Amino acid sequence: MSQPSAMVRKIIELLQAHPNGLTSGEIRAKLGIDAEEQAQLDRRRREIRQWYHLEVEQVGNRAVYKLGERKAVVGSSAINLRVRAQVLNAARGRCQMCGRTVEHDHVKLAVDHKIPRDWGGSDELDNLWALCEDCNSGKKNLFATEDQNLMRQVMCHRSVHMRIGELLRINLGKPVPAKLLEFVANQDDWKKRTRELRYLGWEILVSKTKSPSGRVNSQYTAVRTVEWPEDPTAWIREYERNREAANTQSRKSKLGLDDQM
Repeated sequence: MSQPSAMVRKIIELLQAHPNGLTSGEIRAKLGIDAEEQAQLDRRRREIRQWYHLEVEQVGNRAVYKLGERKAVVGSSAINLRVRAQVLNAARGRCQMCGRTVEHDHVKLAVDHKIPRDWGGSDELDNLWALCEDCNSGKKNLFATEDQNLMRQVMCHRSVHMRIGELLRINLGKPVPAKLLEFVANQDDWKKRTRELRYLGWEILVSKTKSPSGRVNSQYTAVRTVEWPEDPTAWIREYERNREAANTQSRKSKLGLDDQM
């Protein structure tokens, strides 16, 4: 097992010196790291779990990280039992992918990472869900076909638009399953975020296929990509504001003409 990097050691030492815990922003400030490097810092913080138990507690509106004991088996991937119980309780006996239930469909639920650890996913609650064995197996098969190094590069981007776009770019001209885009986006409105790439000049085709079971699956294919602006998400939001302002002005102009008539 490799040793912690220099940055990981610094974070560990900082948390050891602050047993009451620190927020991610406080860690960044004490280490003198720029806000633009937050994604890199988050990834290094997650790496701590290879060597130590790392707890996150909600204190008011602050998420506070506290360093726990060193792991008896370094690199252990076991999810904290308390966190596991929270995930299963939140699922209320229902697979959070297909919706089948323990009571009516007799499925067995397992706690799984939405974004795999190998892609930079964490053990935190918002990256965990309860899946039935069929969905868990299907998800693992889907992820196994992807290059782990490339996916880590995709997931390091803080911008959801860049995560989606870079996944499409590395598969330029090839269909990407909708389910994989959803996982990479890690938010419910991923379809809208994908459509918004067209504002930047991307050309994306959507196709559908039917599985042997009759389920319809969607795929997205990028056939044209462009270079990213400095802040893609901010650029898109500004574009939407300008478009809405232009549409509002157009509606007012038409109402003015109607009034004159």
